Amino acid sequence: MPRFLQRLKGVDFYRKIPSDLTESTVAGAALSIAAALSIVLLLGMELNAFLTPDLESQMVVDRSSHGELLRINFNMSFPSLPCEFASLDVSDSLGTKKINLTKTVRKLPITQELERAGNYMYDDRQLDIKYDDPFENDTFVTDYSKPLTHENFKKTLDRYPIVVVNFFAPWCPWCQRLEPTWEAVTQEVHRRYPEKDGRLRFARVDCVAEVELCREHHISGFPSLRVFRKGSDDISVYGHKDHEAYRGDRTKDALLDFAENLIPNAGQPHYYIRGVTRVAKTSGCALSGFVLVKKVPGTLHVLAKSPGHSFDHSTMNLSHVVNYLYFGTKPSPRWRKTLQVMHPLGLTDDWADKLANQKFFSPNAQATFEHYMQVVLTTMEPLQHTNEHQFHAYEYTVHSHTYNTDDIPSAKFSYDMSPIQIVVRESRKAFYHFVTTLCAIIGGIFTVAGIIDGVFHTSVKLAKKVELGKQT
Repeated sequence: MPRFLQRLKGVDFYRKIPSDLTESTVAGAALSIAAALSIVLLLGMELNAFLTPDLESQMVVDRSSHGELLRINFNMSFPSLPCEFASLDVSDSLGTKKINLTKTVRKLPITQELERAGNYMYDDRQLDIKYDDPFENDTFVTDYSKPLTHENFKKTLDRYPIVVVNFFAPWCPWCQRLEPTWEAVTQEVHRRYPEKDGRLRFARVDCVAEVELCREHHISGFPSLRVFRKGSDDISVYGHKDHEAYRGDRTKDALLDFAENLIPNAGQPHYYIRGVTRVAKTSGCALSGFVLVKKVPGTLHVLAKSPGHSFDHSTMNLSHVVNYLYFGTKPSPRWRKTLQVMHPLGLTDDWADKLANQKFFSPNAQATFEHYMQVVLTTMEPLQHTNEHQFHAYEYTVHSHTYNTDDIPSAKFSYDMSPIQIVVRESRKAFYHFVTTLCAIIGGIFTVAGIIDGVFHTSVKLAKKVELGKQT
């Protein structure tokens, strides 16, 4: 053998013992099998840990882009707020105000028992209602007839094919402003169509004196101008009851044009007439949809509001049920499974919607409900993520409060975004870490097994020597 190879053998870490100098034992074999099984088991567990991504959570300042909007999704039921006057307003700390949102908000008439009572409504209320100047109607201030009462209301409706009724309240400023014009129109209509003609009648009802009569017809805003044909204002639409309400200008010319348009269909079935809106004949409304807001403190404000109408605050009740209210987008089934794994504490049933199916009822009218929500953004970044493969999950805490107020009763949903964003990332262990762990497992078990075998073998030899000594 060359001299170089002879010298190379001197650095051999693993010098061999001739096989005839070694001895196999049953205990050693058992220990070897146990060591081999332990190595296989630990290697499998380490491989599974290597293939399973690690989760890392960090708290950073919210990295949302400048001007990014937040989507708020909602579905709320108000059993005592008519869709005719239900309004959703949005305001924030920057001074932004959006009054009576209609493009992304739908209204569904419901009953007191929260059951559907009609079709989704399109809010087409006229924002700028015109009135006559007071001095133009000074000659028509004389009252043509007394207001109808519960005693003669039904008789009047049955007598004329069409009756237009002004449900008013004496304290209402809009009613006071309309009164001279209404009296002038009433006189002119009865001049054109006297009692012997009998096709049309203009009348009015004092809702302060006739409370039950107005409640029977679901009058909640003043003045309410209703059209009754053949003794009823009911319109059957797919099995649901609606009624006709005049929502046009309140000038003498506009009302007289409206009266002339009614005359040709006196005694005929209902059909569309300019200025008349079909309104659900129910006491409640369900508001659903979404709004886009800036990520600053703001409020969703639900209340009764309508141009040219006044409301009796002492009879209004804003009790409601929140079917759902959540921020951002709803995760798909695939993303929900990912969130279930990546969320620091897993997902609970109400993890994104603390108000879901919550009921807020007050036995008293004129109560305002306030809900204060603090919203936190959690961003999930799966392994090898891109901007398209992130999911922004919004969670919130909520505190609710109810109190009586002398102002307009309402339901307020205030929100405040946390400046802190939680980022949860998936990552894999480095391959060198995996290899190092494998070597540690194999070497460690082999070494520990060798130590145990050595101790056991030495103990056995020592025991034999002691026993031989006793025999001699």
